[in-house]
Amino acid sequence: MDVILVINAGSSSIKFHVFAATNGTLDPIAGGKLEEIYTNPRFQVKRQSGEIIDDKRWPEGECLGRDKAIAFLLEWLRGHAGDASLLAVGHRVVHGGERYSAPVRVDAKVMAELEALIPLAPLHQPHNLAAIRSIQASNAGVPQIACFDTAFHHTQPDVATRFALPPEITQRGVRRYGFHGLSYEYVASVLPQYDERAAYGRTVVLHLGNGASMTALHHGKSVASTMGFTAVEGLVMGTRSGSLDPGVVLWMMEEAHMDAHAIESLLYKRSGLLGVSGISSDMRTLLTSDAPAAAIAVDLFCYRISRE
Repeated sequence: MDVILVINAGSSSIKFHVFAATNGTLDPIAGGKLEEIYTNPRFQVKRQSGEIIDDKRWPEGECLGRDKAIAFLLEWLRGHAGDASLLAVGHRVVHGGERYSAPVRVDAKVMAELEALIPLAPLHQPHNLAAIRSIQASNAGVPQIACFDTAFHHTQPDVATRFALPPEITQRGVRRYGFHGLSYEYVASVLPQYDERAAYGRTVVLHLGNGASMTALHHGKSVASTMGFTAVEGLVMGTRSGSLDPGVVLWMMEEAHMDAHAIESLLYKRSGLLGVSGISSDMRTLLTSDAPAAAIAVDLFCYRISRE
């Protein structure tokens, strides 16, 4: 039996799923996650039924790190898959740029092109690529496939992806890309099972979590999205600001004397639900809080969704 490993590598966690590849079909075997890999590592795996197969914790304060976490996962897989061989590894990669509109097998050239996109997705792209490099170092012969969150949005018309900026800027790849495409692609694929009118008509789909966005579908294809050049545009998110008047960023530079690094940190890590509430980036925490600032953050989140 051959197995395929699918990985979604974040800044401090690695989510994964294992599939058996048999006669051209994929059957899910188990899935789980490695969490808090730099501070308080925990590993948990469940069968499709929800039964916990394994649950391991490391001593508090121990730093497992990306490479050791990947090595542990591969070793666990070898120990629990019997005589199965690892056929391939699929990765969620946030940004595929203008070029990649479909999954691609990763080689040195592809990696170089994806590394050049790190400034467009600084919270995600480095961690996605680090997981690929880690597996490459220990399993060089195993094919690795990158699947992009931007790919689904390549069906958007040109007018939906353009900024009103001069060509010397836009010709360097400054355009609206859209994100969360793997999520939207899945929703579009299963909509016919629930509502054919929604599947083949005009439908708005919401991806709401720590990262949040909305996409307009027409006949199951993306025609517009709230996220654009980066994953900070659009809705209010857990720690990201969502859309801002560009003049706010200029004000930060000129009046608050903030440099690019400070502005990036503010917009990506200290804004959104966390920034407004001063309490948490987690909607569950805010909904149970009696603090007025928590209610303001929730109201703003909902208002921006309605407005979009």
